[in-house]
Amino acid sequence: MKYNTYSLPLKLDFDIPRQELNDLWPSFFSIGSCFAENQSNTLKKLGFSVYSNPYGIMYNPLSIERFFYRIAYKKEYTPQDFIHEKSYFSLEHHGHFKYTDEEKAIAKSNEILFKSCQAIHEAKTCIISLGTSIVYTLDDTPVANCHRLPNHIFKNKQLSYNQVLASLSNIVKHCKTANPNLSVIFTVSPIRHLKSGIINNNRSKAILIAAIHELIERLKHVDITYFPAYEIFIDELRDYRFSQEDLTHPTSQAQHYIWSRFTETYFSKSTREVINSVEQYLSYKNHVPTDIEIHSEKLRKLKQNLQKKYSFLHL
Repeated sequence: MKYNTYSLPLKLDFDIPRQELNDLWPSFFSIGSCFAENQSNTLKKLGFSVYSNPYGIMYNPLSIERFFYRIAYKKEYTPQDFIHEKSYFSLEHHGHFKYTDEEKAIAKSNEILFKSCQAIHEAKTCIISLGTSIVYTLDDTPVANCHRLPNHIFKNKQLSYNQVLASLSNIVKHCKTANPNLSVIFTVSPIRHLKSGIINNNRSKAILIAAIHELIERLKHVDITYFPAYEIFIDELRDYRFSQEDLTHPTSQAQHYIWSRFTETYFSKSTREVINSVEQYLSYKNHVPTDIEIHSEKLRKLKQNLQKKYSFLHL
């Protein structure tokens, strides 16, 4: 059978149910994988209020659950939460969080904790981007980051479906304790964890996705939703030209496409119109001028007019 090549689809498209957020310009709390960081940066550039990954990048649900437990019940850090190995650090935080003395480690960690409490209380929407359901543990306690400690002191294991489901349930419970009006958007990072191998990575992602859907079906809350970032990257954009050289991370083009699908899913027509106005401003801002003085003055007026028209913008 012969095919007209021009009639063949070049990619798989699928519908995502509209799950419009109530606010014209919602504030966001974002936590999770490096994909969450990328999308948070996009939101910030567009003038949204975003508080993202206060403890640094997190991948597994148990570490994110522990974070929200501290937030919900304001569980302050104590000396027992830190390890001293040339510097002081907590295994709940990313490797960038290192301190010269214990007192500073406790004070700074609690400062971040209370800023996070305030941020989630003020946020309208929380985006939780899960990366893996494989966890590393030290003395049976899950860790968010190994801080380059010797590998042999850690154990890694694949969480069961029930363990992930229980963890996600607790995450929602803690989020709602911290802010009962919070909308929660779960997503699974499209970034493959090749360190664990293709088969284990797919198993890990599958357990996350299945548990999220089960939780949403059980809760039946209109403000607990799932955005299929992983499915968009794997199925709609299933071509390595949308991957960076490591064949794992999405290119900027792919990230922009996933972002556009997010806006179509969650933002109203009015919100998207504001976004378009901001994007026009950003396009001019990034333009290389022939006359810096004229460009700067026009940019100032554009920003002034935008903020006058949309006082909620954080530009």
